[in-house]
Amino acid sequence: MKNTIFNSLKAGLIASLLGATIYAGTVNSAGTAAGAQLLIPQGNLNIALSTANGSSVSGLNSIYVNPAGVANLSSMAGMASSGDYLADTQLTNLSFGMPLNESTNMAVSLRTMDFGDIMKTTATSTEGDGTTFSPSFLVANLAFGRNISDRVRVGLVGKMVSETIEDVSATAMGADVGVQYDFPGDRLTVGVALKNLGSRLEYSGTGLEQQLTPDGTQPGTKDENFSMSAMDSPLPTSLDIAVGYQLSDGLTVMTSFENFSYQLNTLSFGAMYSAGNVWLAAGTKMNVQKGDQPSGMSDVVWEDYTTSNWGATLGFGVNLEMDATNVSISYAYRQSVEFFDDFSSVEVSFTF
Repeated sequence: MKNTIFNSLKAGLIASLLGATIYAGTVNSAGTAAGAQLLIPQGNLNIALSTANGSSVSGLNSIYVNPAGVANLSSMAGMASSGDYLADTQLTNLSFGMPLNESTNMAVSLRTMDFGDIMKTTATSTEGDGTTFSPSFLVANLAFGRNISDRVRVGLVGKMVSETIEDVSATAMGADVGVQYDFPGDRLTVGVALKNLGSRLEYSGTGLEQQLTPDGTQPGTKDENFSMSAMDSPLPTSLDIAVGYQLSDGLTVMTSFENFSYQLNTLSFGAMYSAGNVWLAAGTKMNVQKGDQPSGMSDVVWEDYTTSNWGATLGFGVNLEMDATNVSISYAYRQSVEFFDDFSSVEVSFTF
């Protein structure tokens, strides 16, 4: 009787969360958050499943989806991946994790974006002044996961977001918190993660300084140094509610609803099949709850404005046993519907 009541309460809580969040995150709030690199999926399994795996993700992949899964690390592990993102931007990730004691694990990661050399233009040299610059974006994470019981895991990620463009830079601190629950029978899993809670991102530096003639002064007055104030913007906070179900040995289906504060909400679907030392995964993600179409905006423009640029995702991996070390090599693919090239990533991970 107690188990029946407890399960009913949990189901009611999940339904309430879904009902309360599905009406937020309309197109009116899109583009008002900073730190957009936090929204780039990382980890080849996460990419292949369109991040629908928040209820069952484990190990180092959990840093980016639901930190509760860090509690599943059973030994020291490392992961490195690299891929070409939008407009030939190089996206690189390094991660490492280890158990601290019987119930608590720790993981760290560093993600960088290399934009290459970009031609510098000015108000007087609109075609370029012959020089180049290269922005530097990175995200550093420190994660902890803990097993509360044999069915409940919790996790926390602290993160630092840093962006530098020539003589201006911005830094913000943030955090993710998550929980995962395995229902009796181990076929149904539920996960909830609140992500990117933190400070606001604001650029500052000498690049915001200009020499201008003060208003209302006499002709011949010398220019003075003025510093512009950049707008501070919040991080892209979101609430992710995920459910997974094991249909049969090796085959699991999953879905995730992500409620954003500053952009359209998303709904993800994924499926994963594993047999022996090989896994295959596929998924897709779509925008939901678009809001009302503004008067005067054509249907074509509205569709471009509200439809996700990303389509299907695919991935596969193979695990190799090498003495006391297990090495995994994987590939992930993310389709771009239009405007940009498709994204692909190669990843190597190990445990020992």
